[in-house]
Amino acid sequence: MRVSLNWLRELVNVPLDGESLVKRFNLMSAEVESHEPMSIATGLTVGRVLTCVDHPDSDHLHVTAVDIGGDVLQIVCGAKNVAAGQKVVVALDGAVLPGDFRIGRSKIRGVESNGMICSLDELGIDHKYHQEDGIHVLPETAVVGSDPLRTLCFDDEIIELDLTPNRGDLLSMMGVAHDVAAMLDGRTAFVAPRIREDDEPNPVSIAVESSDCRSYYARSIKGVRIGESPLWMKARLIAAGIRPISNVVDITNYVMLETGQPLHAFDFDKVATGAIVVRSAGTDAVLTTLDGKDRALLPDDLVITDGVRPIALAGVMGGLDTEVGPETRNILLEAAVFDGIRIRRTSKRLDLRSEASIRFERGLDPARTRLACDRAAELFSALASGRVLSGVAEVESQSLEPLTVQLPLAKIASVTGRAYEAAELADVWSRLGFAFDYEDGVFAVRVPTRRPDVRTYQDLIEEAVRISGYQQIPTTLHKAAFNGHLTDVQKTRRRVRNTLSALGLDEVVTYSLVTPAAATAFDAMPRPAVRLLHPMSEDRGTLRHSLVPSLLEALEYNLKRKAENIRLFELGKGYALAGETELVSAVLTGHCEESRWQGVAEPFDFFAAKGLLEALFTALSVKDVGYRKPASMPMALHPGVSAELFSGDIRLGIVGKIHPTVAAARDLPDTFVFELDFAALCAAATPDLAMREIARFPAAPWPTRPSSTSTKAKESRSARSRLRSR
Repeated sequence: MRVSLNWLRELVNVPLDGESLVKRFNLMSAEVESHEPMSIATGLTVGRVLTCVDHPDSDHLHVTAVDIGGDVLQIVCGAKNVAAGQKVVVALDGAVLPGDFRIGRSKIRGVESNGMICSLDELGIDHKYHQEDGIHVLPETAVVGSDPLRTLCFDDEIIELDLTPNRGDLLSMMGVAHDVAAMLDGRTAFVAPRIREDDEPNPVSIAVESSDCRSYYARSIKGVRIGESPLWMKARLIAAGIRPISNVVDITNYVMLETGQPLHAFDFDKVATGAIVVRSAGTDAVLTTLDGKDRALLPDDLVITDGVRPIALAGVMGGLDTEVGPETRNILLEAAVFDGIRIRRTSKRLDLRSEASIRFERGLDPARTRLACDRAAELFSALASGRVLSGVAEVESQSLEPLTVQLPLAKIASVTGRAYEAAELADVWSRLGFAFDYEDGVFAVRVPTRRPDVRTYQDLIEEAVRISGYQQIPTTLHKAAFNGHLTDVQKTRRRVRNTLSALGLDEVVTYSLVTPAAATAFDAMPRPAVRLLHPMSEDRGTLRHSLVPSLLEALEYNLKRKAENIRLFELGKGYALAGETELVSAVLTGHCEESRWQGVAEPFDFFAAKGLLEALFTALSVKDVGYRKPASMPMALHPGVSAELFSGDIRLGIVGKIHPTVAAARDLPDTFVFELDFAALCAAATPDLAMREIARFPAAPWPTRPSSTSTKAKESRSARSRLRSR
């Protein structure tokens, strides 16, 4: 969430500067990912272009005379759209633009230039937010000689919050204002929408045929005029990371940022009927979305229809057929609450994550749905000359009552280790805007609907601790009845790592998620793989059965970077439908032993790998290990250079050489691998119990004679003492 500091100051009293507020956020709220001014350009002023003539020695440059208020500068400009009479942004001599680009007096093809006329790109505004080619022309209301950043409302700071999934309330300026008020013990300054409704009634009716549509509100606005948004709205959208488009679209985005409630505007003249029906998509449904793509819908998708056809994919994206365009005059405004899980499922499948879908996924405040609808209608009337028709069509199935959560004082003391006073907690609830009752040592806190993350007494304790200050929690040492120690399994893991490292192997940690082919590449018998329902990518969508394919990938990576004599091992888990298996695996290639001064090098072979395993078995006290011809073996292993390992009837694992065809396909030299079942190693271990007779006579320290050095030191100290006594 990108927060405009100027906008925030309108909603709540913030007596701190940006840096101090960032520190408060990091200590008491969400972590701040970045804090930066909207534009770092300096040395700017508003100028008026008095004259503009062609450069005498160029076919694309212009020589302009620019009034900057009390002085007229000659500036050479290469923009195609510069013209006399314009008010522009002028970078003066000594100005510094983003990228440490310094402006000074210069001669351009023999003509003196005393500054630069700037585009928005040169002010540090990303091109995706304005789509302008050439210089930026200011409105006629701009005052010559004034600060253009203030004129454009770019004199702002942006605080970007890194939100956790449970803090969906901070995805709105109102939510951030509530949290800042709690942190600073301030008060919010929200203004209720004031709408002047027309006498004509709202013709829209709503039918909801799915329980996953919790709320639906619709207003009708007639006679809107499509145009540009005011500068202050454009600046706030840009600060939030949203591109301004037109006044109608910008209003819906602006209100979403303000209240956290996504909105959608339909061109009412393109809607077949006034009957809005919310239902599942059904079979064989196709919707062309606003991005121009035909989307094949599934029965599980939730759609908005006009009683005839789908006109929007609920909570994700609107339909192209009812898009608001330059010719739009009548608006159907939607404000709704849909099931977040269902919206997430659809948006992930279609790869259509948007600002709106993210808010539906995190959870909305049902008490703000009607508020957002009215706020947008107010702005349509003020900024788009729209007539708001009388009445709101609505379907509301959610409870708007606050949730009551009990918190005994004794409980917070036992959890935090600090005895909170009742008055202290009462102050915290008041700062958070939570109503409460207190009786017999128990708080009954009424949590408003804007905080869906606060549901249990644990959540209340978290709120109390963060608002009162984490520094209030006393620092104590853990009191244990006994000293901690490693379990036998932990000791064995440590012994495996230490032994293999001592034998010259390097430990690696690889991904458990691999490709479907790699997941089963080392299986001796066909087994189904476990696939993720929503993988981040196809390459990381399946849980592996064996560690060997991942180790071979690591081997390939190192060989391509000219590494030699590679010996890697991993202690990790393989996954199957039956459960998890802890494995010890290794890959070995190159020389197992070499003497550079003698020019002798011994390459790895089966017996070298067998020697490493026997050293490991000795360290783990695994005895009587036998090597047998595998009854069934992975296709990736050489059938004549492989063996299964057994200790009695316990199968420990397998060792062998990578099959030549597999090695050739991966461009590998002779490579040997082994994979052991860690649980089988622990079961087969039979440590020797070494005992000896207790000594009959207690040990005594051997008397030592003082060294000559210590004797001389004592004599020296004694002599100095005698001199002082004299």
